[in-house]
Amino acid sequence: MRWLSAGLCLLSAACATLAGAEGLKPQVVVPGGPLHAIEGMAFGPDGRLYGTSVYDRRIYRIDPASGAVSYAVPAPFGEADDVAFGPAGSPAAGVMAWTAQRSGELRIRRPNGSLDVLLRKVPRVNPVAFDDRGRLFVAQSRAGDNALWEVDVSGRRKARVVSRGQTPLNGFDFGADGLLYAPAFGSDRLVAINPDTGVHVDVAQGLGSPAAVKVDRRDGSLLSIDYLRGELWRTDLRTRRNTLLGRFDDVIDNLTLGPDGLIYLPSVADSRVLVFDPQTGQSRRLVDGHFTVALGAVLTQHEGREAMLVADPFGYRFVDLQSGAVTRPPWVGGRGMSSAIAASDTLIAFSYSGASRVRVIDRRTDEVVMDVNDLDAPRGLLIMDDGAIIVAEAKSGRLIRLHEGGRRTLAAGLAQPVALIADGNDSVLVSEYGHGSLTRVSLRDGSRQLVATGFESPSALARLPDGRIAVIEQLQRRLVLYDPRDRSRRIIATQLPTSLARLPFAPDTTTGLVATRDGRLYLSCAEDNSILRIDL
Repeated sequence: MRWLSAGLCLLSAACATLAGAEGLKPQVVVPGGPLHAIEGMAFGPDGRLYGTSVYDRRIYRIDPASGAVSYAVPAPFGEADDVAFGPAGSPAAGVMAWTAQRSGELRIRRPNGSLDVLLRKVPRVNPVAFDDRGRLFVAQSRAGDNALWEVDVSGRRKARVVSRGQTPLNGFDFGADGLLYAPAFGSDRLVAINPDTGVHVDVAQGLGSPAAVKVDRRDGSLLSIDYLRGELWRTDLRTRRNTLLGRFDDVIDNLTLGPDGLIYLPSVADSRVLVFDPQTGQSRRLVDGHFTVALGAVLTQHEGREAMLVADPFGYRFVDLQSGAVTRPPWVGGRGMSSAIAASDTLIAFSYSGASRVRVIDRRTDEVVMDVNDLDAPRGLLIMDDGAIIVAEAKSGRLIRLHEGGRRTLAAGLAQPVALIADGNDSVLVSEYGHGSLTRVSLRDGSRQLVATGFESPSALARLPDGRIAVIEQLQRRLVLYDPRDRSRRIIATQLPTSLARLPFAPDTTTGLVATRDGRLYLSCAEDNSILRIDL
């Protein structure tokens, strides 16, 4: 192991030359939004629209007229996949119930504001609905036996299993006939379920990949949304006829029918809410957004223009740096799920925080050409000229080289390596999150040189044309500029919306920072999903 000479003054709290914060004002390239991956949706007794998020872990309250967003239940108790309200005149009137899918709990808020957990240890608990009598039903979707439960809101009676081992269910709704209507998730069918006997009966098919059903009480028809093709359908139960109402580019896995007859659609991948008028066939955005969570980024070309490629849990997307236009490739079953990303002219490589997988896609054919799924907390990525992928494994502290013939360890013993940038032809610069340092690693023999230390939560790096290195300190919400020529650093921007503290990601998850040839810095900001530019 080779280190820089001890005679060199390393960047540290003791010996660094630290200039004062300049406080450069960022310019907005892509405006942020108030939502993170909105999923379930229902109208409350106050006439407001309530939406859920497993990423933001808060329940949103949305004004259906203005689109203004506030928060009904704070994080982390507000973690939710779906939400429902007890009907007026029933014992459950005024009760809000939601499913905390990741935590495996059914949670409620009573009319007096008190919070409670009615069901625990129910992995992948997903859809929730009340019938007209105030009986509460939830289902576990793709959790082994796909159990459907009835749960007593008062908490006095033990939860009852209605059915087991049948089709997985997603967003469902009760009809006036007392039957529970649901998509047979993973098929093209809708089913009607008797909540007393648990008997499932097919009532419609040929609907693509339906993810949610709502009953239009005005005529008893079923509204369903195909989450793969973005198709909105109406099914007449008397004739079994399906009518296509609209088609959307958004990834939508739920819907609700408003008292005004409009259909409200939560766009989970883009964190926006659409409103569709079935009379005119027109739609509009009630709440706008562009990302689920904007994370790691790399500079690339898209359709002949300079672009920022941004990682996202619902698939990476391109940001045109001139216009700010955001392009999300077609969503294919979460294939592009990512928090860190790298790109070359022909390849895109991506990994996801908390998972063990790195995938590589050929940009010319859109085919997966490499899929490695046994890595140890992969974070930063680099694509080499020969197509090999350099991966920073945060948990193991290693740099790994992936190639068609397998893999080999380039370096070990690093302290949570996170961000990677090329450093000449035969070395890389890596941020060690655990030590708050920047380290140069030789790709020939794995030897290391400590370049700088004294950083806090360094989660992204970018090299400017003049050799200076920009570092995002994500938890501190600031951008630091390090100059290797005099080993000085400056805090050039503060109070940036970069922190992941409120989001359910590992603290050492990569964030997004790129530098262009003209010396501009672009940041992807997870807190509000904005893209910002800083002109030096």
